[in-house]
Amino acid sequence: MNIVKCTEAYLESLVDVFEEYRQFCGFERNQAETKAFLRKLIRNEESIIFIAVDSETDSVMGFVNLYPCYSSLALQRLWILNDLGVSSHFRGKRVSKILIQRALEFARETNAIRIELKTELKNTTARNLYKSLGFTVDSDNVYYRVPC
Repeated sequence: MNIVKCTEAYLESLVDVFEEYRQFCGFERNQAETKAFLRKLIRNEESIIFIAVDSETDSVMGFVNLYPCYSSLALQRLWILNDLGVSSHFRGKRVSKILIQRALEFARETNAIRIELKTELKNTTARNLYKSLGFTVDSDNVYYRVPC
């Protein structure tokens, strides 16, 4: 397995894995919109997407999507780990762990102060993975949202 920054060369294979991830999260498949969305992110460098590529088949095994953000108080960059998905064909092969480790390396390379993420309370598998990699629950702040 190789971990690389995603380019348009892997777009088709990424779309398949991303659609599987969206479906897992309760969204309906929409190949065309997903492809357009990911193409825009990649072309405009609006996010950093690292992909795990199978060494034998050259197919995308999984991905992690990082959005840039900034701390005005610390005057530094941080990254939002917004999406993490692994194809059902490659689960149980430590793909998620290796992708997150690459994201952590990248955060250090870019002098970020931290990576932030959220996951559902009921997703104990993800919560255990994040905890094993040094992530902690932020009990100092409250997360709010409002639909627009």
